Formats: sequence, C-alpha cells, structure tokens
Amino acid sequence: MILLTETNAENYLRERGWLAAEDKPQIKLLTGGVSNQVLHVELPHRADGGFVLKQAREQLRVPDAWFSRLDRIWREVEVLRICDQLLQAKPPSSRLTAQTPRILQEDRENYAFTMSAAPVEHEVWKQILLRGEGKAEIAEQCGLLLGELHAGSWENEAIAEQLADRQIFVELRLDPYYRRVAEVMPEIRQGLEKLIESVWSNRWAMVHADFSPKNLLVYSGGLLLVDFETGHYGDPAFDVGFFLSHLVLKTAYLTPNKWEADVIEVFWQSYRGRMEKKISRATFEELTERSLQNLGGCLLARLYGKSQIDYLTDSARRQSVTALARQLLTEPTLKWADWRVQLSRLSGSL
Repeated sequence: MILLTETNAENYLRERGWLAAEDKPQIKLLTGGVSNQVLHVELPHRADGGFVLKQAREQLRVPDAWFSRLDRIWREVEVLRICDQLLQAKPPSSRLTAQTPRILQEDRENYAFTMSAAPVEHEVWKQILLRGEGKAEIAEQCGLLLGELHAGSWENEAIAEQLADRQIFVELRLDPYYRRVAEVMPEIRQGLEKLIESVWSNRWAMVHADFSPKNLLVYSGGLLLVDFETGHYGDPAFDVGFFLSHLVLKTAYLTPNKWEADVIEVFWQSYRGRMEKKISRATFEELTERSLQNLGGCLLARLYGKSQIDYLTDSARRQSVTALARQLLTEPTLKWADWRVQLSRLSGSL
C-alpha cells in the first residue's frame, strides 16, 4: 500500500489519470482528524476548485494504542452514497442547504478515494464556536441535516441490510469511548454497560457516529458534513448525544459567553421538527431519553476516554461537566425541558 503524503500525492493522482495534463494542483494536508490521511487538492482554474483525497490509516493518531481495520474507508464510501440519495429525496419544502460530498474515484488497492470538496474559503464550525461565535442559522442547518438523514432512513430495510456491519463503530466509538470510561471509572460501569446495550439493541436509522462541529465545514450559503467511516445502521440517539456533547463542552469552556442557549435549542427544535414528521411523539420522547443518556456517556468519553478534548483544562469546569454527565447517566427518563434546566445550572455555576 502506498502511503499518501503531500509530497507523493500529485504523482499518485497522475498515474491513475485523476488529474488532467494541464492541472497544476496545490496539495495541502487537512488536519483535525485522527484516523485518516486527508489531502485537499486545490485546482484554482477549475469551476469546482478541486477535490479531497482520503486514505485510511490503521493506527490512529492518539496517545494510547488505537487501531482499526483499513477497509472501514469503504463503509465511508457506502454511507456517502446513501446520504446523497437521501438528500436528493428530501421534501421540496425543506429549508436544508447543508450537503454531503460526492464520491469521484476509488482505489481499492490503496484504501483511498476522492470526493468533492467544500469551497476553499470554508471554515470549520468548531473553530467558529471556540471563538464564542455561536450562530443560530448554522445550528438550524445541523438539526435539519441530521433529521433528514435519520428520518429518511428510519426503518429502511434496504439501508439496514447494507449497513448491518457495526464492527467499525465498536472499534472507533463503543470501545474507546464507553468501554474505556468504564475501565477508568469502575464506579459507573453498570450505567455505561446499560448504555452500551441500549445503543446496540436499538436499530432504527442510519447513524453517522461522528456528527460534530469539527466535521461541519461552513461557507457562504451552506455547510458540508464530512467523515462518514463510523456510519452504520443503529440508534440515532448516539448521533444526537454525540453532537450535543461537543456543544456542552464548548459551553463549559466559554461560559459566561451565552451563545450556547440559542445554538443548542435551535438545533434541537429543527431536528425535532423533522423527526416528528416521520415518527410518533411517543417514539420521539423515547429517542430523546436515549439521546440524553448518550450525551452523558459522550461527555465522559471526551474527558476520560481515548480521544480526549484538549481545550477544557480548568479542573473545576471539568468536574462540573463530569457531575452533569453522571446525572444524565443515572436518570434514564430525563425530559428535554429538565435537561435544559440542568444545563442552565451548569452555566450559572461556572
């Protein structure tokens, strides 16, 4: 397998005929992820501006030993194609402007593929949030996009069969997140084991499993969701809890900045609006309860698991988030309104 870098990528692309003779690419390494080599191939003279070249890596870039099989990259290709189909089928009245990339070429031998890219002038939403600039319109698009993917695939037997293999999700999420926390915090092992069982037994829709601000690229007129290798058919509550955990952690980091109230609530209401057109209110309430339990598990995972955040270093704030996460795990029937009160208390105590 050829290990692709900024240095050899142009030759690699030319050997495969993926560049025209007149193309003069500017190739740049995209940072932020831990599991793949991702290169942006900028072609300023082309209307689309270029594309992204992505290759799987077996060993992830984290302090602890963490490995995952290379063929997970083909799951990403599968999920991207399903997302494209689902978004093309969205209702004409949808306000959704968010997109997912289109697959361009594949190289099975070298575990690599190319896909369409966001405009060069995009910005990662994580960086916008960390500056304290929470924009409600972006949060609304996130809720609409996630709702469209979940509702569009809800109880879809064909997608369920295609994405039935969940081993990559185990390797990259359940093991390094929930099971890792259970090892370092044995006093809450029982609650985490129940959460794992809940995630495993509830199979309702396609799950992205990495729906976070670092994978949302914002540009004028829209945003692009990337990184689909953990995609599978399972419990959409994991996506919601995972996404909310990122917003809560940035809330703890930025408080007393108050952007988070609008961002979190707008995301939730737009997601809820789309989902309640597909499922009953009772089913949505069950989804809400599981989402908040996953929020608790994901908060602990980002503080004590294998993939820890690097920006929340204040010990008092970390302890406050830990206490909130423990409460979410121990109150399995918590309602959204009750949880919002808890978040307000968290913000007020920091």
